[in-house]
Amino acid sequence: MDAEAVFEVAGLSFRYERRVAASCASLRVRNGESVAFVGPNGSGKTTMLKLMNGLLGPFDGSISFMGRPIAKNPELRRRSVYVHQHPVLFAGTVRDNLAYALRLKRFGAAEAEARLEDAAERFGIACLLDREAGRLSGGETQRVAVARAVAAGADVLLLDEPTSSMDSEGDAAVRSMLAGLRRSGSTLVFSAHDESLVRELADRVVRFDMGRAIAGPGGETE
Repeated sequence: MDAEAVFEVAGLSFRYERRVAASCASLRVRNGESVAFVGPNGSGKTTMLKLMNGLLGPFDGSISFMGRPIAKNPELRRRSVYVHQHPVLFAGTVRDNLAYALRLKRFGAAEAEARLEDAAERFGIACLLDREAGRLSGGETQRVAVARAVAAGADVLLLDEPTSSMDSEGDAAVRSMLAGLRRSGSTLVFSAHDESLVRELADRVVRFDMGRAIAGPGGETE
């Protein structure tokens, strides 16, 4: 077992009815690494991200997080989050969204407020705190969703097409946010069609085709 590994996948196979939707012989994601999943629509990228965050199952093979199986792994829920291509924010203001996530994690009032203010400043959303979440642009919504997760303690982010369908301003803001997370040591695993985003952010690329993660030299997808 690699002490530096955040995720380890071995012999994975997941099916929708009889069709293999995702398979991976071997994958290791190390602490602080940024890994891009690339490939055509329907190739298994999103399915793989959801499997790694425990949102889909059952499956054959194994997925571990911090050296333990993901099933009933409290560290997975505490430290990792899956951010949808179109994140869902709760009704209410941006502040309400961050505060609710912090209450779920049982932070005390003073620490919760400090975390909320720090995340708002770090991700450039302080000016949005009193805005209704339903009135945000795509880029703003993505930044709020990530800020909410990080404020609540996540440092392993699984992101599905994080810059998809955004205007140029939103795209630039999200790229800057992700670059900052990478510099700060967060672990990023993201799917993307945008080759420039992959070049900017990825330490390593895993290609998917017809549900299968393509193995590189040595037989591992790394």
